[in-house]
Amino acid sequence: MACLASDYYESIRPHLRYPALASQSEESNIYVFETTPETVYSFKNSELFETHIANTPKPEARIVSICCRNSLRPLGITEQAMRKLMSQYDIDSSFFDLVVSFGDKPRSSDAGHGGMNVKQGANGAYGTPPLVRLGYVSRANFADMQYLFTYAEDDNKGRETVSWRIRQVCVFHRYDPSKSGNLWILLHASPQSKLQRQIEQTLSTSPAALLDEWSSIHLLVLSTYLGGWRWCIRNLGDEIEKTVDIALTLDLSKPRTGDHKDRLVYLLKHQYLGDRLVPVASRVGVALTTLHRLEQINSFFHSKRFSSDEEFQSVAGDLAYYITSLEGHLESVNVLERKVRGISDLLGVALTVENQAVTIDINNKMLDLNNKLVKLTNKSLDGNATVRIVTLVTLIYLPASFVSVGAQTYQIICIHPL
Repeated sequence: MACLASDYYESIRPHLRYPALASQSEESNIYVFETTPETVYSFKNSELFETHIANTPKPEARIVSICCRNSLRPLGITEQAMRKLMSQYDIDSSFFDLVVSFGDKPRSSDAGHGGMNVKQGANGAYGTPPLVRLGYVSRANFADMQYLFTYAEDDNKGRETVSWRIRQVCVFHRYDPSKSGNLWILLHASPQSKLQRQIEQTLSTSPAALLDEWSSIHLLVLSTYLGGWRWCIRNLGDEIEKTVDIALTLDLSKPRTGDHKDRLVYLLKHQYLGDRLVPVASRVGVALTTLHRLEQINSFFHSKRFSSDEEFQSVAGDLAYYITSLEGHLESVNVLERKVRGISDLLGVALTVENQAVTIDINNKMLDLNNKLVKLTNKSLDGNATVRIVTLVTLIYLPASFVSVGAQTYQIICIHPL
């Protein structure tokens, strides 16, 4: 197995927005279940966990669950303790790439990250189909399976409006057909996650239900989290349908009304729906890749008689159902993406018409203003003509009047001498 470089975490730390691993040993949250004998441990200190796995013989099966305080906080284990765990079981360094996905919410840039990889003992190869590379798994060998499963979680918390959050769980499984040294490592984004509660409950009543068959915890992960995608996608669909209804009833003939403006703003506000859909398709696609790998492993283990006919048929049936569901989810996302593109096209038309309407409105107002100015000019010209006529009449009539009045006065003076 490839060893983890001593400075690897330090070298990638600048690329992480938040630390992926606890900086203090006392910030730990590690749950351990072991067989032979069946015992449960809870470690709040990573140093105590290191001491335990270093000094305790490896049981037939061990489950290690490590939880974050919340999805934006580091995993409850220090780097040193994680290295100790990986060293004790000779886990390939590629597992650490999944570990550092925690400490932050799932990023859209990592939407295609975390598909299932499988490796056999010391001579396999991650990322290759197990049917091709696993070969015969002898009692001295084992198969390591690891993947990051991203899921949608209802964050309703009693509110009327349902809110969905994207979460992730990391699964590492070492399967040894000899039933010796089997290991599960589960990384959770929050304490007492739904999966962790179910694991603790089952282990407290019937540990064999989880440990006797290689597929049990894989199927538990799928049954716990896979169904959330349907309702998350439906919630997005409801928002998109509302946007479609507004787009189809938008009255472009009344572009300046208040209702029109509100609807146009709503359409602009919901353009982020397309951005939310894009990573969903990739995440569902990664989950689908993991399921196909599990199908291959199921067939391979059955061919080598590591599983019974009954177990093989049961696992094959469950996986076929989940694969069909995910393929349906992908098709639903494709339909919604086409609707969002249609809304975007309609919004472009609406904005163009809006701009045209504003331009026409301005032009009409300018024409009206021009008409008023023309009328005012005409009135001004008419007034000037009147002034000229009055002036002309005055110039002609008044002097004549003065002459006439003056002559009459002279006549009167002559007739009536003083």
